[in-house]
Amino acid sequence: MEQALVLASIVLGVAIAFELEHLNKVLRSRNVTWHWAQPLFAVFVLMTIIAFWWGAASKPEGELSLGEFLPVMFQLILLALLAAVSFPDSVGEEGVDLAEYYQDNRRYQWSLMALYYWSLHAGYVWRSAPATNDLGTFAAMVGPDTVGGLIVLGMIFARRWLWVAAGFVVLSVGPLLWLTRTIS
Repeated sequence: MEQALVLASIVLGVAIAFELEHLNKVLRSRNVTWHWAQPLFAVFVLMTIIAFWWGAASKPEGELSLGEFLPVMFQLILLALLAAVSFPDSVGEEGVDLAEYYQDNRRYQWSLMALYYWSLHAGYVWRSAPATNDLGTFAAMVGPDTVGGLIVLGMIFARRWLWVAAGFVVLSVGPLLWLTRTIS
């Protein structure tokens, strides 16, 4: 498990470096038209990366087979791709409009987020199913995350800023709850 955590830390460190490098390019450019959606998405990605690493680092020591690690590696790749798309990787002379950048990339970035989210959720459902024989208890366990996953899927298609804002508000509940549990 220790080697897997080291590899995960390296991949996630590279992902954060992507995000910070692209943020630096956007901040240093004089030709950026700012919009709230893309920076908010970038914060959402950063919090997702931190939560993933924190969860991996807090797991008990133990053996991890290659078959168990491959889904983790898939999730790490998705997180690196999400970080890379969080901000434009270059800002030309003509500048960049972050509202336009968000709309041009929303299907790609939210599709990546959906793949990441559903791969995590599928693993959780797989591990939770044998833990209960009661359908109501099982639905209560997986229901909230399933709704969150459906909202992530909906963000792929949300073009109007009101729907984008509503999606971000609902999706921010999860990271905020996680923060309140882990900060203390």
